[in-house]
Amino acid sequence: MSQSKCPVCNCKQFHVKNPDDEYDVYEFECREGEICFEEDLDDEECPVVADDTETYCNACAWHDKFAKIKK
Repeated sequence: MSQSKCPVCNCKQFHVKNPDDEYDVYEFECREGEICFEEDLDDEECPVVADDTETYCNACAWHDKFAKIKK
């Protein structure tokens, strides 16, 4: 397996929005099929990212369901 990339710009960093606060985001990379959130984020704070979770690229305007980038 490899690291997931944006299908538009090949960026490897993404974010999801907090469902309770759209301005609160959680950045992550997807390596070897595992979501790796920012290092300073406690495990208890990390949201659940499922195949149908709306996911956003950190470098361009691409966004879609997490399943589109999961490898």
